[in-house]
Amino acid sequence: MTSNDANLPKLSFLGPLGSHSYQCARNAFGDSVEYIERQTITDVFNAVSEEIPFALIPQENSFFGTVTETYDLLRLPEVGQHKFVRGETTHAVRHSLLVRRGVKLEDVQRVMSHEQALGQCARFLSANLPGAARVKMPSTSAAAQALLSDDPEDRALESAAISSSLCASVFEGLEILHEGIQDSDTNTTRFYLLANSLNIKLPSGFRVPPPRHALVRVSLNSSEDIEEEENAPSRNRLLHLVTSTLLTTFSIPASRIDRRPSLTDTPFDDVYMIELEDPTSIPAEEYIDRGNIAHSALHGRIRAGLERVEAAGGEATVLGVW
Repeated sequence: MTSNDANLPKLSFLGPLGSHSYQCARNAFGDSVEYIERQTITDVFNAVSEEIPFALIPQENSFFGTVTETYDLLRLPEVGQHKFVRGETTHAVRHSLLVRRGVKLEDVQRVMSHEQALGQCARFLSANLPGAARVKMPSTSAAAQALLSDDPEDRALESAAISSSLCASVFEGLEILHEGIQDSDTNTTRFYLLANSLNIKLPSGFRVPPPRHALVRVSLNSSEDIEEEENAPSRNRLLHLVTSTLLTTFSIPASRIDRRPSLTDTPFDDVYMIELEDPTSIPAEEYIDRGNIAHSALHGRIRAGLERVEAAGGEATVLGVW
């Protein structure tokens, strides 16, 4: 059940109820937030506002890799201005194959789920349902919910869904054919906690360690009018800065680098998402305030690195500190 206490901060998650995102959110926040379900990762992201100050979005799966939709959203200018990464949490994923009650495995002609879940269960599908079509859905729980459709065109009586076993109790009329169908028993998804400010205090139920991580977006300076033949040296300097001299740029080791096409019209113009991790963060007993990240020593060091990026012809933005 979701809380509806008007005094609690609101948090959006990838629904419907029964999704892995909902399970993860409940584990991380308990009863300290009011849960607001949304139908897609983009909807969850767009919900972050004064009214709904927090959101939980999947960032990476240990087996299937980066969640592309999330990183495409991190390219947007509003991230680093009105939306920030303020925390992370992980969720061990166990997938089940659900059907409408009475449907047998031999009846299944298509399998619906989020593309990540379809990828995470590829071996099971190839071995047990090799001829079934794989249909992408906004979420695993949306796939389970679609099994209850009475529209003949939805083909619910010849469909299955990959979702959490919780969906079988959330949506009446479903049953589980197989449990634990994920390709790896160590299947884990990491989630980012988004907030509408670097200074807003996080919900009381969420464990807040001293800040050790930062996420920075780096790209070429789009405000400069550079001819194509003159652009290569600038791009090369930025690439060298991103790939070879990160430690001297930010004085903090990089724990991961992700690359996506930029939002400009320039072919093969990239934007880098660089996650930094400080191994020398302050002791937990010295970190009392759950806000004021923008005034932390870690944030100050990151700001100094941004100036070095800009001096090399780049454009850099702090997307989060946690």
